Amino acid sequence: MNGAPEAVFFSVIAVLTAVSLWRELPLQYVITVAAVMYGIAALWYLLLREPCWWPPLIVVNSRGLSRLILYKWREREYYGWWLMGLTCVLSTILTPRWNIPVIALAMQLAVVPWIIKRRPTADAPSYFPLVNWLLIAAWMLFWIF
Repeated sequence: MNGAPEAVFFSVIAVLTAVSLWRELPLQYVITVAAVMYGIAALWYLLLREPCWWPPLIVVNSRGLSRLILYKWREREYYGWWLMGLTCVLSTILTPRWNIPVIALAMQLAVVPWIIKRRPTADAPSYFPLVNWLLIAAWMLFWIF
């Protein structure tokens, strides 16, 4: 019963994250991104024997926040690499452990074909990931203290 509030919280964040992605990507891409990221998390669990079901949520929301932060510089030559790097940094801020940047980078590289928007218009990024990221940060702060 001790993990019930955590499970409810991350279930709500998972739904909000899926809705956020669905606003920008087709549903089949959202499903594929979730399947690939959770597959990597499961592989990570098998290798290290530590729970890793929440990093996909943190990585997707950190990527959305990174897109929001780097929006002005989206036309730069190395924007994609900066986006991946900032996503790894923001993921590590939420969960400061040695393996988070590695798993964040692996997840991003694995889902590149599905996570890139293919519309030629430059829509402003959504604020959904910022809200989700702040909610996760507040939960982590509450959970640690």
